[in-house]
Amino acid sequence: MKPARLRLAAALLCGFVAFVVIPSFPRVRAVLAAPLFVTESGARGDACYVLAGGETIWERLNAAADLVHLGRVPCIYLMDNPARDQYNVRAGRSWSRGRWYVDYLVWRGVPAQRIRVISSADGFFGTRTEARNLASHLDAGVRRLVIVSSAPHMRRALLAFRRALPVQVAVIPYAATDVENSQELHYPLWIEYAKLAVYYALW
Repeated sequence: MKPARLRLAAALLCGFVAFVVIPSFPRVRAVLAAPLFVTESGARGDACYVLAGGETIWERLNAAADLVHLGRVPCIYLMDNPARDQYNVRAGRSWSRGRWYVDYLVWRGVPAQRIRVISSADGFFGTRTEARNLASHLDAGVRRLVIVSSAPHMRRALLAFRRALPVQVAVIPYAATDVENSQELHYPLWIEYAKLAVYYALW
């Protein structure tokens, strides 16, 4: 094999190892995700908001329920998701995802009157859209808001909510899990870094 081809093959192999093999180990991915992680373990406030998040929503709902049970927040805000989801045998029909979220929190022991579902909102920048949507629905008495999301998503969420909410509302980050145990750790991390860069640049 010619030297030029050997160098190309070696470069491709090194790139594969560096960008595919090594980051596939959870501990390595946790290190790569560490700059995205920000949380206050003792977070408490006048309310908490659970960010939407596909299948990672369940770890976030668990964390929000814990905050209520620990007496750190009196109520939970979450954005409705009207998309049709699984069939509910008891109800005899399919429920929306938002209905399942509320049902899950109630199953976790959160009183239904402490759950406040706000209308859904669409936007290209999802987290920014959520932050602006909550700003228009948040009770005037909320002065400390705990935002609950997955560990690798926390820095971008904190940036978006601090910029969208009134200055008199303190925003406290609370990660649903540590980095190593977050389901979001298995998603491409470079996308989260790219989104964070865009948020910093545009807002």
